[in-house]
Amino acid sequence: MTYTRRATDGSSVSPSLTADQDASPATRIASWTQRLTAMRIVAVLGVITIILSPFAQVKIPLVLAFLPAYQSIVIVAYLITSYLIHMQFQATRIVSLLHLSAASLYTAGVLIAQFLSFPNAFIANTQLLGGAQTTIWLWAYWHVGPAVGILFYAWAEYRHPNRLSDNPDRSTMLTALVLCAVFAFTIASVTIFKKWLPVMDINGDYSRADVIGVAPAIQIALAISLLVLWRASRLRTVLHVWLGVAVFALFCDNALTMMAGSRLTLGWYVGRANALLSATLIMCVYLREIRRAYMHTAMMAGKLIVSNAELAIRVDEARIDALTKLPMRDMLLEQADNMRMASVEAGAGFATLFIDLDGFKNINDRFGHEHGDIVLIRAADAVSSLLREQDIAGRIGGDEFVVCLTAPGDNLQKIATKLSERIVEKIAKIGEGIGASVGISVSNTSIDEAIRQADEAMYDSKKAGRNRSTIYRPKPQLVQHA
Repeated sequence: MTYTRRATDGSSVSPSLTADQDASPATRIASWTQRLTAMRIVAVLGVITIILSPFAQVKIPLVLAFLPAYQSIVIVAYLITSYLIHMQFQATRIVSLLHLSAASLYTAGVLIAQFLSFPNAFIANTQLLGGAQTTIWLWAYWHVGPAVGILFYAWAEYRHPNRLSDNPDRSTMLTALVLCAVFAFTIASVTIFKKWLPVMDINGDYSRADVIGVAPAIQIALAISLLVLWRASRLRTVLHVWLGVAVFALFCDNALTMMAGSRLTLGWYVGRANALLSATLIMCVYLREIRRAYMHTAMMAGKLIVSNAELAIRVDEARIDALTKLPMRDMLLEQADNMRMASVEAGAGFATLFIDLDGFKNINDRFGHEHGDIVLIRAADAVSSLLREQDIAGRIGGDEFVVCLTAPGDNLQKIATKLSERIVEKIAKIGEGIGASVGISVSNTSIDEAIRQADEAMYDSKKAGRNRSTIYRPKPQLVQHA
């Protein structure tokens, strides 16, 4: 599916918003069903957050598998999202998509680093990365990542909607360099400079994140990104709608997490669920997009197969004589050549019969062409009724027919002669003075040469008195003496 439009002079043109189902999620206007679904999710998240607020600090027993499973799923979700959005950028060249892709990749990297910073996560009594405040600060960084990435995306869309990159590879390289620098600073701040990190976590109590203003700053960043996203398109496109839901889910996650104040609480667990929803939403949007593209491609492929089949039928119908329903010359030659090559491979013989109706001109002259057509149909039926399943016949001229057959070499001439005699006999039964002269070629030569030989033998039948068959014999060449 191609999304980038081009002007008539070859330059890139930014795609406009459209309801076309083949358009990118970044430019396709969301349906009412999608908007309604998104509003319901937001309403449910809001209601749950409000209802659980008084109980956010209720302690919940430790579930050993929860944190590793949660962290792994969120990491994979952000990595897949980054990849899918970058593929969308390569297809559309919309610059703002790079901000989303980079933010998702940055968040996945921070989550991996946070995983490594969990005490006892991989090795007993060991923290693989950073110090006492590393984990909580990486939590803050990974919440900032999506907020800032969506803010940059929304601002780019607000200032230059669907702006296209003139050099996608260069844009990707510059974004990667900036991303590496920001990620390096992030890791350095929680490892090399870990001693200078402000204290936010005291034995699992992270309520100081509120006191020193980190949590409120994250909420403000999320609110600003949602506001700018709204200003960019009023959340009209599919991507914008679900980005809005993802931001709101992170907002609810941060709110419940801060109200909980410590780990292993109701607010902390529900906050993780909200973060998981936020991480997987955009991934699901693009996975559904891939499914749509696959279904669309499969549907178009099916239509193409049907169209090709119908075209093949129409082409074959165009090569079949409308009157006698027998193949015309081109189709007959094609079928006969295939039969001849197959007979050569099988070691069998190949015979060609050339049939010309005797007395047909008199029928047309006496009774008219309509009656002549009836005679042609009856003659074609007579020939067809005598053929074996593997034999083929065709009409190559006004009252001229050709039959091709194969048989073992020692029986070929006998079978061809017998068939010719039966054709002559059955056509004669049509009456009205109609007969048939048949020429037979039993030489395994090219189909054109075989028809020429059979045609020559047919004229010998006419010279011999008509209503008979003759096998082709090469004529002796006259030698001229000086």
